[in-house]
Amino acid sequence: MKEDAFRYWLSSIRRNANGALLGVRTVNSRLSNCRNVELYEGDLDTHFNQDQLRGLLGRLRYSSDNQRQNRPARHRVPIVGDVRNGTATLMSAVSLYKEFCENWVDGTPILPSTSNPATVRTTAHAPRLKERRAWPTWDQPSPKDILAMAHLAVPFIRFMNPDVVRAVVEDNELHRTRWIEVLQARQINPAAYLWERSPCAFPGVRRYAGSREIAIYRKKMQPDENQNLNALRLDDNDYPKQLWSFVFRGAQLAKFGPKGYALAHLADHKDHGTRFEQEFEVTGDTGIVRPLHGLYTCPSNTVYISSSLIKPTDFVVAIRALLVRRAHELYGSFCQTLPPFLRIPETLSPEWDVGEFKWGDPVGTSDHIRDFLVFRKERMAKLMN
Repeated sequence: MKEDAFRYWLSSIRRNANGALLGVRTVNSRLSNCRNVELYEGDLDTHFNQDQLRGLLGRLRYSSDNQRQNRPARHRVPIVGDVRNGTATLMSAVSLYKEFCENWVDGTPILPSTSNPATVRTTAHAPRLKERRAWPTWDQPSPKDILAMAHLAVPFIRFMNPDVVRAVVEDNELHRTRWIEVLQARQINPAAYLWERSPCAFPGVRRYAGSREIAIYRKKMQPDENQNLNALRLDDNDYPKQLWSFVFRGAQLAKFGPKGYALAHLADHKDHGTRFEQEFEVTGDTGIVRPLHGLYTCPSNTVYISSSLIKPTDFVVAIRALLVRRAHELYGSFCQTLPPFLRIPETLSPEWDVGEFKWGDPVGTSDHIRDFLVFRKERMAKLMN
């Protein structure tokens, strides 16, 4: 995005329906909206050069019918609150950038304007109390910064050996019918854990969420008789590590992991509203399987990341999507890394293609996989009984 030129155009050239220049808050809001779109959908100038932003604006359309039918937005930008209003705000900002691109002449001098306070950081007559209460506006990483962050991080991200994941998938298929029957009998939705060729290592086990479930997990509170936890067991992030422990130590998990590394999940496995609908393409009805508890113990959905890096899987959607595509490249030939109603979106641009990054080799061997499968079978029997 040509941010300086766009700011100047908004504040000194573009006028509203009444013929007035746009105010400082409007200018700053539109710039912030466009930065947010770029963070999740890619550079606006690239989109304009490709199709004059038509494709992106098409994904930013969200009608009242869509809202009534509770359909997910087609764009990837997280919306907090009303999806229709939030999407309309983003579309308005991107439409302004399209208008700017169509009218701006490169080389036009960008001059400070005294006629519009939008070009001035503070105003002479602003009340001091208001200035004290206002937080500063700090720069966010640009799309190029995030791309550079991804190149820095991926050599220090460890994916599990595909042979290990394949063994879990094949063992799931052997037990799948029986385990589905038991989960159904316990009023647990098996589709959340055991979709076809699922790599879920412990079907029925999920991470606790919220203070009430933490209290239940710690046995300080009994679950409500009418409350369906949709799980055989709540967990404190131990079960996803069991397979890794067997692969590298040949033994059940102890309360420590590889020095300097921490476990991270790729696709979200907890219930965060419509987050997964914003990160993936939804191809069917999601109501019967939300949230995606089964991803919690999938070895295809966990990696170890150097603790020296702030986890990019927690906050940066573009990097999360890159890692999900890498997992699909490693394991997608023999399993469904995501439930079947979700599809991994195409890359934002060629520079985000998996092949453009220097990945470390997958780690671990299948030497101890039989020991793990015996342990798992015994543990599943205990949980189910």
